[in-house]
Amino acid sequence: TDYDQPAVKSNEMVHKEDSEIEIRQCNNDNNKRLLVTGAITLIKNNIIAVIPGKVDYRLSFDIVPTGTVTTGPSSILHFTAGGDCCSFGHRTPAFWFATGNTRLQWRVGDSTNGDFGSEADALPLNVPTTVTLVCLRDYVKLTVGQKVYAATQPTYRFAGNLIVYAGDPWWEAANAVVSNVIYETLSATGVNAAVASKRRYMSNLQDEEMNIAEKENMDN
Repeated sequence: TDYDQPAVKSNEMVHKEDSEIEIRQCNNDNNKRLLVTGAITLIKNNIIAVIPGKVDYRLSFDIVPTGTVTTGPSSILHFTAGGDCCSFGHRTPAFWFATGNTRLQWRVGDSTNGDFGSEADALPLNVPTTVTLVCLRDYVKLTVGQKVYAATQPTYRFAGNLIVYAGDPWWEAANAVVSNVIYETLSATGVNAAVASKRRYMSNLQDEEMNIAEKENMDN
């Protein structure tokens, strides 16, 4: 796979339902796993945990890029059922910096495309950035700092035991420091609330369009 060519081009989307989805996540501590507390420097082939991965989840972490790698993409975090690419469960999710810069490449994978994902803008050097990935049914949202990227996933994601690398064994480690790596399972209630929220948003949007059309007709 050529990581400099995104597998899926996602659009920057900031919709009303985005914030509603986030606040309806399960806050039960049993569903949260703090994988990294203090800051760690990324190194190649560094296993930090083995966890039960779920279909619907939220992953968040803080990262400070300290340089670039010119020999190829550089690994940040990689959750895998046992390989790099591109079988089901190999990238669920995974993050790299692109060759020679800090463009954030991300993959979440699904049953028909183990390399499903895209690319975000470059992160600033020597500045902390918070990255949050939310996967709910077919809805995928990546927040990088203040920017939001969204995509619709065509099929279902992997669930099962995952090896978590902070620097995987297949690529050079990114020149970066990560901290506060949190993996959170989303509850069924949260998923249903998110879908309902999306429907409310679309309904409100249609109502607004109808009101505009009615006003235009009255003006004419």
